[in-house]
Amino acid sequence: MKIGFIGLGRMGFGMVKRLLKHKHEVVVWNRSQDKTDELAKKGAISSYDLDEFVSKLDSTKIVWLMLPAGKATDDMIKLLLKKLKKGDILIDGANDFYKNAEKHDKMCRAKEVHFFDIGVSGGTHGLKNGYTLMIGGEKKVFGKIKPFCKSLAPKNGYGYFGKAGSGHFVKSVHNIIEYVYLQGIAEGVELLDKKKIDLKKAFGVWKSASVVKSWLVDLTEMALKRPDFNKISPNISSVTIKELNDTKKSIKGFTPAFDVATKIRKDSSNQKDKEFLLGKKTIAAIRREFGSHAVTKK
Repeated sequence: MKIGFIGLGRMGFGMVKRLLKHKHEVVVWNRSQDKTDELAKKGAISSYDLDEFVSKLDSTKIVWLMLPAGKATDDMIKLLLKKLKKGDILIDGANDFYKNAEKHDKMCRAKEVHFFDIGVSGGTHGLKNGYTLMIGGEKKVFGKIKPFCKSLAPKNGYGYFGKAGSGHFVKSVHNIIEYVYLQGIAEGVELLDKKKIDLKKAFGVWKSASVVKSWLVDLTEMALKRPDFNKISPNISSVTIKELNDTKKSIKGFTPAFDVATKIRKDSSNQKDKEFLLGKKTIAAIRREFGSHAVTKK
């Protein structure tokens, strides 16, 4: 059974490689041809326009989108719905607002196409370690995409959470926890530094067996050890404010810690703001570790 992948950015590219590693047939299409060509050398089935892409899929077509949330995803879904038919399956893996997933599901149902929204976590480490998948959509159809989910995820690393919108909602809550956790680490770094405590040593000790032991603590130690850590700019707003705003819109609840994390990230774009500089720098450095997010340097 084939699956088609559109969007070969940091996440999509790694996900296709993992599917190929697990012996799935994957048809790929991307706006820039170089990523398509590179994956074709690794066994993917290349395509260079949307009609060719669709024609190379099985009679029941399964398409997974890994595009930026918003207009790029909306436009692609509209284009695909002109080419897909009754019984086909469309999956959206964007970091999107769950209400948009409900809207996309309604659009797909009108064409008798099955829709799934899947929140994806794991960053660029997912190729090796697996991607955590949070899935929403039609339960009776889930079995058709389950083999792909099982290959992409580590053991016990994927779950079906309910109707369309559920996957992106669960991912939004995941993101809140991530942002608050990063904020806690950043505050810890600031407090330790004020007392001249060796930061690398503290995080190295904590990662062994402490209550706060976690992958983010591991990545913090790695980030602190990078030779260029001190050159990283504390501006963390440019790549995260839209994510934060979308997440806040998704979750209508009492989230004071998340609100603080959001404010500090927004303030980081102000060059006159000299507060919490080391903490902001640490957040930027950790994001580079788990997602290869770009950092600016002084």
